[in-house]
Amino acid sequence: MPAPEGRALPTLTAWRPRLGPDFLAVALGMLWVGDAMLQLQPRMFTPAFAGQVLYSTALMYQPPGLSGFLFAVARLEAANLTATTLLIAAVQLVVGAALLWPPTRRAGLVASAAWASAVWVLGEGMGFLATGTASLWSGAPGAALIYLALSLLALRGRSHPASWLRTGTWLWSVYWGTGALLDLAWRYPPWAVMAYNLQSAAQSAPGPLQSVDYELARMAFQLQWPVVLAFTAGYLFLAAAIWNKTLRRPALTVGLLLLSAFWVLGQGLGGVFTGVATDVNTAPLMALLAAVLLGSTGSAQPADAPEGGPTAKKRDPAMTYSPTPLPGQYHRRWRA
Repeated sequence: MPAPEGRALPTLTAWRPRLGPDFLAVALGMLWVGDAMLQLQPRMFTPAFAGQVLYSTALMYQPPGLSGFLFAVARLEAANLTATTLLIAAVQLVVGAALLWPPTRRAGLVASAAWASAVWVLGEGMGFLATGTASLWSGAPGAALIYLALSLLALRGRSHPASWLRTGTWLWSVYWGTGALLDLAWRYPPWAVMAYNLQSAAQSAPGPLQSVDYELARMAFQLQWPVVLAFTAGYLFLAAAIWNKTLRRPALTVGLLLLSAFWVLGQGLGGVFTGVATDVNTAPLMALLAAVLLGSTGSAQPADAPEGGPTAKKRDPAMTYSPTPLPGQYHRRWRA
């Protein structure tokens, strides 16, 4: 059937769904609800939670001032372990529910950003950035900080729909640029940090992955600078390539593959099999950002084009189109 004058024929790409700020907010809501379920695991009500999560965050290579503050918070939480666990789960359920219900979504994003800020400092020790052992492999700069960034990104998308994706692109670049900076490993040799993080991941990984992590740790310690420089160059490429129209989609795709390796090998699947995981770690959150950016890359314009535009059908002087009583249908009427 011929198209009406001045209207472009619809294509399949014109129907591609766009992953907007509401999609991002709903995804964050589901993640917060999932974190609340993890918080209600049976081991979270035992000293295992205090020892493996609360105190370990405070004591693991943190600077003295920050370590003392985090240790005091951890001691207070451990003394009221059941109340602490239930309070964390309740807050996360409320935040998640607010994000999933459209009338409270904006308030939910504000609450998500505020709660994530508190968790990043008190629960994650600022992503261990001050310890000298942080790396993208292990989950730096911290899942809570990515929660905060994505919440603010979704808020910006609701108020500035024309520019929020550019902000998301900057977030992608800053993440990978941070990975390159962390590879400098200012306190310890960078290859030793990589090996340490892989060995730590092996301790919480399912059985089949443990041997893989230990083997990768051995290779990192043996190869030293070549493997560190290779990853640093890769991080810088991903940070820069997303700004190039031709390389944007390949960079996001490669980034997704690398994030998958981080999550499986370096983050032990988020530690969800340990019984004391508080979230799914950083890689799935950055994968969510990649999905949003991929969903907006190369999106087609609406099928309707202005008359005389580049996609408009040229007027045939021998015929015109006029609407029939049925909306959206046209018939050909020949001139005398």
